[in-house]
Amino acid sequence: MRAARPFLRRAASILAAAALAFALLLALSAARGGPSAPLTPRDRMEVFEKSWKEINDHYYDPQFHGVNWAAVHDKYVPIVGTVADDEQFYVVMGRMTAELHDAHTRFSSPQQWQNHEKQQGYATGVRIAAVEGQLAVTEVLPESSAARAGIEPGMIVTWVNGKPVQEKIAEAEKEVTPSSSERFTRLRVLATVFGGPPEAPLVLGLQRADGSQFEARLARQMISTAPHVTASHPYSDIAVVRFDQFRPWVAKELKQELEKDHGARGIVIDLRRNGGGEGSALEAMAGYFFPRKTLLAKIMRRKQIEKAERDGGGERQSDMYAGKDGGQIYAGSVVVLISESSGSAAELFAAGLQDEGRAKIVGSQSCGCVLGITKSRAMKGGGVLEISEVLWFSPKGRKLEGEGVMPDETVAPTISSLREKRDPVLDEGVKLVRDLAVREPSAAR
Repeated sequence: MRAARPFLRRAASILAAAALAFALLLALSAARGGPSAPLTPRDRMEVFEKSWKEINDHYYDPQFHGVNWAAVHDKYVPIVGTVADDEQFYVVMGRMTAELHDAHTRFSSPQQWQNHEKQQGYATGVRIAAVEGQLAVTEVLPESSAARAGIEPGMIVTWVNGKPVQEKIAEAEKEVTPSSSERFTRLRVLATVFGGPPEAPLVLGLQRADGSQFEARLARQMISTAPHVTASHPYSDIAVVRFDQFRPWVAKELKQELEKDHGARGIVIDLRRNGGGEGSALEAMAGYFFPRKTLLAKIMRRKQIEKAERDGGGERQSDMYAGKDGGQIYAGSVVVLISESSGSAAELFAAGLQDEGRAKIVGSQSCGCVLGITKSRAMKGGGVLEISEVLWFSPKGRKLEGEGVMPDETVAPTISSLREKRDPVLDEGVKLVRDLAVREPSAAR
């Protein structure tokens, strides 16, 4: 996530509109090199050296997560010197930054960064996740290649591109470097299994509920990943609001929706597909739920961590606040839905409201991908380096990177619920927020 304070500046989230919320969850394709002039071998080495040094000088953890960063340099120098083209080079740069096991430190190729800026990416339109020990279809986008192929939620994936799915997973596990958490690493493995170049079809073997098998050949389509607020009212007194990123225009849309629903007895905020976003938007959106200035998160940067290590402890954290007197828009009961795909700013939002007693959390343990990027670093040729420079904590001092947010009520979808088109997580969220509204009726106005 990108931090909000002036000294931290503004920026984008984990997986930058494609990396977590979309590339991993919608199986966006691996991006190719962009239209920039090709780099020379000397250019590539210059970009590599500059990127390594920027991380060496600015990474939030002076111990580099226990990684010997000097040894990483020595490991990759000969590799960079032998790559055949820019496409291979950007793959190598991605692997080099992945050595830190950190979802926020990453190197984007020119095309990946262009897609991020345009908020677009390639997808087949099917979301696949581990459910009850099997890989199951959890969502199909309308009008997508997957929808036209007849794929439905609850179908089981049995093979991918001619290979048994477990064999493909085993291959991907060897290729993927462990990252911020086991949950995020699993998402990266699935992205590798179901990802691929834009022109490469994805052929799936699937099993229907009756046990019959069929084959689906899916094309990758360019889709918009621009986030917006969606709202529904399953009951007259409960509003359900979903947004998949924290962005300034999303903050405005949420404000408008809350102003319409300010009299609702309860609101369920669905962040199960929210990969993060900008710190300024996080501050604004969390502030809508507090009647006064309230501690939302704690922050440590490299100098603070280094000083704490020299002094033998005594963490010196900075504070991040949300809300102001007279700024509360919604005062009723709140439940937030999360999943392993909830990352970065979404985790800070959920943890902040949870620690301050403002909301109950329902779903499953979040990603644990909660580091801060202060700025993007453009490199020769159009590639972009992003570095984790901020470590975040919840208001009560919980370290969120690697740990994530634990829900108050743990609920997960099942194969049968997917096939029956039920959403047990949302159902539990609605039930809980209604119970909260009954117990605390004065807060609902």
